[in-house]
Amino acid sequence: MMKLKIAYLLNTFPHRGLYPAARAKTLLPALKMEEYKIFVPSSNTSLIQYLEKEQIKPTLFRNNAHLLEEIKLFNPNCIIHDSGNSEKDLIRRLKTINCPLIHFDDHGDGGMLADLVFQTLYENPKDLSKEHYIYDTIGYIPAHKIVFTNNHTSHDTPHIVVFYPHEDPENLTYRTLRHLVQLHIPLRISVLVDEHYKHDINELKRFALTRKSIQVISTGEPESIIPTSDIVITSGTYMPFLIVQLQIPCIILCAHEEEVNYAFATEMNGFANLGLGRKIKQSYLQNAVMEIILHENRRNAYKHKQKHFDFSSNLSTVVELIEQTIANKKEEEEIAH
Repeated sequence: MMKLKIAYLLNTFPHRGLYPAARAKTLLPALKMEEYKIFVPSSNTSLIQYLEKEQIKPTLFRNNAHLLEEIKLFNPNCIIHDSGNSEKDLIRRLKTINCPLIHFDDHGDGGMLADLVFQTLYENPKDLSKEHYIYDTIGYIPAHKIVFTNNHTSHDTPHIVVFYPHEDPENLTYRTLRHLVQLHIPLRISVLVDEHYKHDINELKRFALTRKSIQVISTGEPESIIPTSDIVITSGTYMPFLIVQLQIPCIILCAHEEEVNYAFATEMNGFANLGLGRKIKQSYLQNAVMEIILHENRRNAYKHKQKHFDFSSNLSTVVELIEQTIANKKEEEEIAH
């Protein structure tokens, strides 16, 4: 296998959390390469902080023109794009560098020009004629060691964990807690917020003052607390993939319009998806919670559906497909010459 120089274009979004950065951190060492550079928009301070904590020094760029300049200087032989929805114009210009383009979770027009797109956040694939798109969970690379716990909802007070990643622009954390407090049954509620939560944490703590059973926890590692729960309430982008590995009944409140169309976090795969979070009626959420608490067969059905997913070989599959794409591109070039 030829030695690789990889340019990794990375960006994250307020409602999705930092998972793409964790994916990059897991994927890059698995690709046999001599050098890589991670390119990050200079405006994304939380992503820059995360990478620094992980002792990764990104190359910052101000705009597309600056990015193209930096990438041409680096002269990679593969470009990986995990920066959300791409613009055709930028991808067209990146293509002039003449190396394979691998995209993750790209609903933008630029994806059409890529060599391979891992569409983990797939919608119900209506257009299967795009043969370089992989509509599947393969692109989800687990970034955490999974801890299984034995949850017995029927025996003690049900434990609900509420976690909306990152900035939580719609403040679904507060909305969800406000609705749960109106449920007059014994519950333990853990509300998790990370350092990027952009609303007033004291508003949440006020609820905790009214009930001993409510905890507001600031944590950078929600995956260490989530396994202790009987029900998780979260958003519909990357969190459902983590939950599936833990096999916990999960209620989804979409944090963004785009999530409403994603096909993974649905009833079929073991989720109670209630649609757009900011439009949710209190009674809908309460009914969903009560249904899981009161009906053991319902709880078991959710867990049973989640059990069908196994992401343990995803990393090696992704690496293999990327290497294959690079090899094919090289072959095509040799034939052309």
